[in-house]
Amino acid sequence: MTSSSAAAPPPGRLPAAAWVLYDLANTVYAAVLTYLFTPYAKATLGDLRWHGAVTFASMLVAGLLVPVLGALADQTARTRGYLATATLVCIAATGGLGLELGGAWLLGCYFVANVSYNLGLLFYNSLLPSVAAPGREGRLSGLGTGLGYLGTILVLVLLYWPLRERPRESFPLAAAMFLLLALPCLVLVRDRRPPRTVAFAAAARGAIGQLRSTLRDLPRHRALCWFLAGNFCLVDVLNTAIAYFAAFTLGVFTPASPAEPLSLFGTALDADHGPMLLLLVCALVLNGLALPFGILQGPWTDRAPLAVMRVSALALLGALVGGVLFGGRSPEGYLLSLCVLGAFGLSGIWTAGRKVVLLLAPPGRTGEYFGLYGITVKLSVVGSLVYGFVDHAHGSKAAMLAQSMQLLLGLLCLCMVRMPTAPGVPAPPHRP
Repeated sequence: MTSSSAAAPPPGRLPAAAWVLYDLANTVYAAVLTYLFTPYAKATLGDLRWHGAVTFASMLVAGLLVPVLGALADQTARTRGYLATATLVCIAATGGLGLELGGAWLLGCYFVANVSYNLGLLFYNSLLPSVAAPGREGRLSGLGTGLGYLGTILVLVLLYWPLRERPRESFPLAAAMFLLLALPCLVLVRDRRPPRTVAFAAAARGAIGQLRSTLRDLPRHRALCWFLAGNFCLVDVLNTAIAYFAAFTLGVFTPASPAEPLSLFGTALDADHGPMLLLLVCALVLNGLALPFGILQGPWTDRAPLAVMRVSALALLGALVGGVLFGGRSPEGYLLSLCVLGAFGLSGIWTAGRKVVLLLAPPGRTGEYFGLYGITVKLSVVGSLVYGFVDHAHGSKAAMLAQSMQLLLGLLCLCMVRMPTAPGVPAPPHRP
């Protein structure tokens, strides 16, 4: 049977641009959760207990589904259709968050949106080989990661600040923004493998069988095992830092603000909204730097993706330490450490992670391997659990610093990975 890659024409620039734009689109949803939905859910429900439970449940469901659906995408080669379905469901549920139909409706829409969003990421990542020229996946991945973080800036500037007193109105607008930015990818990007005319039931059975075989043989693939373990640790720290970034920033700088008004590089911040303005500046800087960092990391990722991940982990470690040292003391030090180093770490880990998966995946099984990669992303809840307990006992700074232990563990796992010499070639056995 002729390989799809040999039969398919070279990827064009327009599909590649559309694929990159989708990263911007789905980041709109992630930013809405961080800056709009979580505060709105707390105000509507009274506390965040049910919000936390639904978050955990949605990530658990997504984590269980992604390996099976990744293998299914390989069996059918209809990845674009699956991406379109997941995206449109997420957009509809995001718009539904703005309807005042009670707490159960709000949490139900959030559950559906979060599951479909995370499944969409699986199919989106699986389309990378279809839009990038061989050997240039890192460049395109880095551009997508960097441009994606501009979605947070769009949400902050167009939705968060103007509608901070009326957050319910922001959800349908965010859904429309998501649709507008995602549409080019849904129309122009397609799986370069020819679709396979196989019944859905047969494809599902084949996907489950293929996944079982992979999981059974997983202990023999040391490079993949070490990478998945390391990626789990790093992404867990990333997710925790993102989730608590706003609360941590406001928490460490608000107590100092009434006694001494905040200033940033000699510019005094508004006395009544100083911590909130500092948070907005930090968020804009962190997300704004992700674009140039992603572009710069792209070519490096194509040459040495593991090195990018390791250096990014060290940058993230510096961000955590800097945030603890300068939090509440020096807005300038906080900005230059937590935000600048954090932006480098965020963009590098996401950019290089996708490239490593492509190098480890055998031909024709990228969806399945991205499914395994997705498990390490969806089930990364250890950091949040640690943060909550340490924060309650010792405060937010100790909770943030506690993340460094898991970060170092992830870095150690990445140091054990031995990459193959070519995509689809098994990595050499590891010898201590």
